Amino acid sequence: MPKRIDKNKKKCYNELRTLKKEVNAMQYKVELLTGIRPTGDLTVANYLGAVAPIIELQAQGVSPVVFVADLHAITDNEPATVRQYIYRVVADYIALGVDPQKARIYLQSDIAGEVTTLTALLARLVSVAELLRVPTLKDKLKNSARPETANALLLLYPVMMAADILLNRAKKVPVGEDQLAHMEVTRLLARRFNKRYGEIFPIPQVLQVKSLRILSLRGRGKMSKTNPGGAIFLTDDAKTVASKIKAAETAFEGVMNEKLESLILIAKGLAKTGSERDEVDAIIEAHKKGKPVMGQFKQILTRIVQNFLEEFQSKRAEITRDPSYIQSVLEEGAKVARENAIETLAEVRRVMQIGP
Repeated sequence: MPKRIDKNKKKCYNELRTLKKEVNAMQYKVELLTGIRPTGDLTVANYLGAVAPIIELQAQGVSPVVFVADLHAITDNEPATVRQYIYRVVADYIALGVDPQKARIYLQSDIAGEVTTLTALLARLVSVAELLRVPTLKDKLKNSARPETANALLLLYPVMMAADILLNRAKKVPVGEDQLAHMEVTRLLARRFNKRYGEIFPIPQVLQVKSLRILSLRGRGKMSKTNPGGAIFLTDDAKTVASKIKAAETAFEGVMNEKLESLILIAKGLAKTGSERDEVDAIIEAHKKGKPVMGQFKQILTRIVQNFLEEFQSKRAEITRDPSYIQSVLEEGAKVARENAIETLAEVRRVMQIGP
């Protein structure tokens, strides 16, 4: 009789342990996750659209996890090119205000085994036709590649993004409007996996950030690294900034257009004080009344941008003075990322009955 009780107790213990594992598997591990592609020097548009929202959330007490997406970057860049920008983009983020004491920053390839394994396993759950319907991928194939010549890694970009998010069991992912479709792929894959194999992945939430359309200073399209003449880079000196803004397209007196609205977003987004923002508002009100003030507006914009970049570049120089600092930041981040990834992938293997 006692032996039977012991067996029942052992059975209950094992069932409770299994239940505990499943509950733990469904818990969010990371409050906020975002990624950056190291493909070139950042522009003020990158700061306003991608970095500023993270800093704002950090100020509200959120501890973000930021990964440098070097595996994503090689979908359309050579690995050697990507490698040279890794440390630079991390230094940029820290100098802009991402605090390594509150945030964790890691290199995606530091958990390459886990990322690629989960990407392969998740790819079983989505069809090629479904991936080809992802709007961002369709645009990429239309604008810079063709299905018959595009590399296969480009097709798996949304699946790899899902692997990054689900390995971390991230609760919230800040995305702009153009990335919403990728998040839907992530949520779809998490639900399909959970339905087929068991409740492993908590469903990540979309944290939609305000989409800022920062246009090129010259010509068509958005401000981009690929059009240097129409972009203000965080590495630009004061003379270059003045030259680019002087040549920027604005609007005729009394007229508001996308070009001018984009410049206003830059001015107010980079302004350090309320008085600077008030100054911008006042000059734009005068413009709306038909006064010829675009020359004055460009002077104000130039001063605001130059002051912002001077402060940023000074902080960045201080950060990069010790070559080992960025490496230590990435190593600390990798510890957390590796722990989350190994634990998550172990649960995935268990429920899929892969491996010993």
